[in-house]
Amino acid sequence: MKIHSYFIVSVLGLAMLNSCTDLAETPYTFVSPDTFYQNEKQLDEALMTEYSAFRNVAGNWQNIMRLEGCTEFAQPSRGPKDNNQNINDWYNVNSANSTGTFSNMWNRCYITINRANTILERGAGITIDESKKKQVFAQARFMRAYCYYYLVRLFGGVPIPRHMTNSMKDLGLGRSSVSETWDYIIADLEYCEINLPAKGMTAYDAFRPTKEAAQTLLGSLYLWRASMENNVEFYTKSAEYNKKVIGSGKFHLLSDYKSLWYMFAGEKSKYNDESIFELAYTRLSGQHNQLHQMFGTFGDSYYNSVGGSYFYLRIGPSIYAYESYADNDIRKQVFVVKGTAKKSSTLYNMEFVPTDKGHYPGSKGWQCCTPGNGKYYDFSAESAIALKSANNWMLLRYSEVLLNYAEALNEMGQTSEALKYLNMVHSRAGLSALTISGKQNVDNAIFQERGWEFIGEAKLYFDELRTNRLGKNIYEFLEKGVKENMYYFRHANFVPKKEFLWKIPQGDLDSNPLLKQNPDNISDPGYPLITN
Repeated sequence: MKIHSYFIVSVLGLAMLNSCTDLAETPYTFVSPDTFYQNEKQLDEALMTEYSAFRNVAGNWQNIMRLEGCTEFAQPSRGPKDNNQNINDWYNVNSANSTGTFSNMWNRCYITINRANTILERGAGITIDESKKKQVFAQARFMRAYCYYYLVRLFGGVPIPRHMTNSMKDLGLGRSSVSETWDYIIADLEYCEINLPAKGMTAYDAFRPTKEAAQTLLGSLYLWRASMENNVEFYTKSAEYNKKVIGSGKFHLLSDYKSLWYMFAGEKSKYNDESIFELAYTRLSGQHNQLHQMFGTFGDSYYNSVGGSYFYLRIGPSIYAYESYADNDIRKQVFVVKGTAKKSSTLYNMEFVPTDKGHYPGSKGWQCCTPGNGKYYDFSAESAIALKSANNWMLLRYSEVLLNYAEALNEMGQTSEALKYLNMVHSRAGLSALTISGKQNVDNAIFQERGWEFIGEAKLYFDELRTNRLGKNIYEFLEKGVKENMYYFRHANFVPKKEFLWKIPQGDLDSNPLLKQNPDNISDPGYPLITN
């Protein structure tokens, strides 16, 4: 698949409500917006610029993947290169520093949103087949909806620009309410469900979103709202959308995890039967990802024998996450890499030794004592030297649909039916089917399964936050590490509550007086904080 690199500077290169730095995108091609949008080919080329921007939102380690470090399934990480201490230990959560962790997330989302708005506004005047135009518009709206879905969960109600912007004077816009933001997202996704083709349609690239991708996102959205708003009706809506995906018969759990994560050996193709929507990458500059350097088994200071550092461990799996898996759980063997990961090479031979309490290389004879995540391994020379991986990243996959459906059914009182769908995921991991009963027991099992199944995929944060599990889990995780003298663990500095919201970047507040900041977060008083 070829991903075009077009930047329509005067139209697409401006982000809504962002800092000057992020406005300065380097163009590959200078094109006037008044002459560019003339035909179907140009419309699709413009759409590729939105895909390019969206990759920087959802598949960039500087953005959404940093949320993995906010949970007990990620190893605390401190070092000269690792600035994740602000996340792993929940430090500086009330800082609006514009260079903070989620300032990039805010900015990149609005770059993507502005590109979607540009496509919709400029593309409206193009005379092409109407069904084709709606299909392009649906793709643009899908990515726009996905960005707002990230933003509303991180920041609450956000500004919703209805038109493209190519001037700094257009940046003044106040925040919509949370309810208005949800309505806007739902309208986009309902349009997508109608106008995107189903999976498997001919003449439709595999990397593009489908009808089922929109249904999956709607199912996830209603599950979030049901949990946050304690609304039983939304559990029913979530179940309906997840059931549509299941009933389509187009998706299946792969029996072998190495087939699911094709990058293990490279013999499997991308876009397999479990993948619902994934981000596509190449090794070209600006089109690659660097996730492999966040999850490897190695520490910052390791350099390979052919030059260049690689496989940094910044937000790899925690030792406690590793220990939580049953020994016969295939995911422990495949996802959580214990060490000696080789592929016709002597470079990948560092060892994970749990008894060393998480010390990094340099202090333990170059042994890496924290596990890595094999989902993101890329054994190519390019990834090791140039830090450029072409591995795709699955944003939506079928196992999530099954667990979302199970949770919704359980909340609706259909516990026995919920257990059936939970066991589909659980048994695929090589484990005996669960025989538990009772709503709370099944609920707990679903959330334990989420941690095991989606480790390293930046999903656990949202699931734990919406169900008020996050604060308790991160507190007990850090305090256990301190008690057991684990390396890099410190007492909890802040314990998030269910209502937690991140701060809007200060630079955007300074440039837009209509934009109001979120109130300061207060640590959950139910968990005593101990001075480190």
